[in-house]
Amino acid sequence: MPATTSHRQSTVRSYFKAKIATVLVPLMALTLASCSDITPQERNLSAVVAYYANDTYLEFKHAFVDLNNDGVNDAVVLLQGRNWCGSAGCTLLVLHGQGEGYRVVSKSMVAREPVRISESISNGWQDIIVHSDGTEKLLRFAQRAYPADASMEPTATQEQVDSAKTVLQ
Repeated sequence: MPATTSHRQSTVRSYFKAKIATVLVPLMALTLASCSDITPQERNLSAVVAYYANDTYLEFKHAFVDLNNDGVNDAVVLLQGRNWCGSAGCTLLVLHGQGEGYRVVSKSMVAREPVRISESISNGWQDIIVHSDGTEKLLRFAQRAYPADASMEPTATQEQVDSAKTVLQ
């Protein structure tokens, strides 16, 4: 007899799971449809950045650009908010695009907008120009990352700034 009770409980659980699914799935679809202006690429980026920062409600600006000429968009992310910004600037993340996902390549502190992508390349990655320490700083990719402190980097020439593409304003 205990087997019958167990079978009955299992059947009741299955019934309710099916009912819940018929209610929740359309509700989830409706919720996702209301967020249809967010692309899968942006959703994946948001998930990686939130995980990296350990903050679900993190504010950030981003731009997609192929920094290493591999045909896959990478992401330049400027974190916002008091945990990531100080009087000298904010934290800039660079994420390597890998198929559907992203991997954090570097974290540079003391960075401000505008963020520009230079035409010059260092170690296979385009250089990045950020405003830091009152001037435009040139971040060169070296040893698998961009520099950790933008304020310590060399000032970009006016020619480099003028020829760069602004991705975050």
